[in-house]
Amino acid sequence: MKSSYLVAFLMVLFLTGCFSDVDMSATGTGEDCQFGLDGNGNCLKEGDDGIPPSTY
Repeated sequence: MKSSYLVAFLMVLFLTGCFSDVDMSATGTGEDCQFGLDGNGNCLKEGDDGIPPSTY
């Protein structure tokens, strides 16, 4: 039983070490977008504030 905990722990360490360089950030960065980012990480167009128009 103790050896299975050790194996599980070592597997977690191995997997986090192998995949630690995966980029999970937004698609754009503030440096790439002249007018900023919306909530989904997409670049805003000039004059757009990123807030969708109201439907009522």
